[in-house]
Amino acid sequence: MKLTINIGTLSHRFGISEAAKICKEAGFDSLDYDLGDMTDPRHFLNKAPHYGTIAQHLRDFAEEGGLPITQTHAPFAFSGWNHPKEYEEFIIPTIKRSLEVSAILGAKVCVVHPLHHFVYKGHEEEIYERNMEFYRSLIPLCKEYGIKVGIENMFQRELLRGHLSFDTCATISEFVRYIDTLDSEYMVACLDIGHVGLPSTDERAWDFIRVLGHERLQSLHVHDNDYRNDRHALPYQGRINWNEVASALGEIDYQGDFTYELDGKVLLPEGMDEAFLPVHLRYIADVGKHLCQKVENFRKISDSI
Repeated sequence: MKLTINIGTLSHRFGISEAAKICKEAGFDSLDYDLGDMTDPRHFLNKAPHYGTIAQHLRDFAEEGGLPITQTHAPFAFSGWNHPKEYEEFIIPTIKRSLEVSAILGAKVCVVHPLHHFVYKGHEEEIYERNMEFYRSLIPLCKEYGIKVGIENMFQRELLRGHLSFDTCATISEFVRYIDTLDSEYMVACLDIGHVGLPSTDERAWDFIRVLGHERLQSLHVHDNDYRNDRHALPYQGRINWNEVASALGEIDYQGDFTYELDGKVLLPEGMDEAFLPVHLRYIADVGKHLCQKVENFRKISDSI
């Protein structure tokens, strides 16, 4: 299993080649590249006809630093979801372009949030139908570019009281429904372990893992929290039971990457002496390696039964 690190904060500070080198020396195997900045129309990956060449250069720089890019995250923090003109003329084309860019970068999976920028409660079926149309429109591009879409489980903040609440794919049954209805090898589950349990539910990450199973679950976002806030903390710095997570991943013979999605201040704490950064990143990598080894141990136990 590859241990993958989200490189955004580090690449912004050091450049992608140097950031990749630092991460390789810390013990990571591969990179997750965040395409979130593509929400800005002026971003260099939105500039036709040169974005493909630029993406290839980014890939070359990462590999020059010693690590491949194996996963990406499509842009999602757009401002115009409820403006039909911007939605049709910029948001959707940009998400589709991010699939092409991801393929050029060498990624196997591009995580694409469901359309979820709406009030969820009472609109579940409407949102479901919109997402079926949305994701089906991506399948021909996935086939063309040879890349899979990772559908992610979400949460939202309830408008009246401000507490965390249900959103698209926040329950096991809905997540399975999305993957099974789309019924495509190019549409897989990206389980965001930290998002599970933020809504008030007794379903935990290991329950999701076991029900999603080997075929559906092909991607992860790994981070910890206190079940109250989306902290994107390092495992063992919150309340998630990582032994249960590793056990479930081993049981289903999970074959995807073990991909961190850590907060930027976790990766590069404010005020940290950069000379200490290699030590800090080695610790983060060691936590991931420990968990990857636990998954392998549980896999062997499951195989022997």
